[in-house]
Amino acid sequence: MKRMMVLCLLMAGCSSVSKGPDPDQGYENAMETGRSAFELGHPDQSEIQYRTAMDRALIRDDAAQIHDAGFNLATALLEENRPADALTALDRTEKALKLRQYSQASDLELVRSAALYRQHDLTGSEASALVALQSPDVQVRNRAAYLAGLGAADQKDAIQLARMEALLAPSKETAAMLDHQDLAARLALLNHEPALALDQAMSLTQKRRDAQDYEGMRRALLVAAQAAEAQGDMSTAAALRQQELSSRSVQETGHVEKASITVSTTSVRAATAR
Repeated sequence: MKRMMVLCLLMAGCSSVSKGPDPDQGYENAMETGRSAFELGHPDQSEIQYRTAMDRALIRDDAAQIHDAGFNLATALLEENRPADALTALDRTEKALKLRQYSQASDLELVRSAALYRQHDLTGSEASALVALQSPDVQVRNRAAYLAGLGAADQKDAIQLARMEALLAPSKETAAMLDHQDLAARLALLNHEPALALDQAMSLTQKRRDAQDYEGMRRALLVAAQAAEAQGDMSTAAALRQQELSSRSVQETGHVEKASITVSTTSVRAATAR
């Protein structure tokens, strides 16, 4: 089974009782070192390890390992704010998987959606998110709904935003609940309920901060600023935008923060199959 790390959530898998093929220790070591570096907030170092893991997977001609290494590499590149390079890595991975007739790759579309969103390609991001919504993995589906909802909000498509918000509503998983609150705040804003949007966005800002999801926190601050503007409170809106800018400026000048996916990243697969 796979083990995934989504934001601050680490899902531990269970060891299989059946003996599988002998592992490639070079691949295993690179994946584990890359995961550790990613969790410590060093995506540049994890990128190096995941490239090594990808090379080992290609040498081994192991489609599942190619998939996992490619997913992690693209995620690390996205966390480095290199969406174009992430898309290149995804293209290479998907080409290798197609050659090997490996079809379990809908989660790659989640990372593609996030990368396209970073490039402000809202149409492409939504298309990839809708593909990822077909994944058998509930966490991938939840994050895909969030990404599709973000794109819908940016395009002021209240109907699609409401659909994605409704998809997330039943989830009791922490990350999905926060994403649902984000979409709910954006929907309230589109529905001309700025007071409700402001309240939800400010509450979400604190929750994202507590989870060390600083990119998500900044998105919530911007929603709160828009809500304040909609109420005519320009001074509060300006202060919120300045808070967002201060956080983003420090991150962009070299401080590497704890990873988040979407639009901040998505998930990192562990070194070993569990």
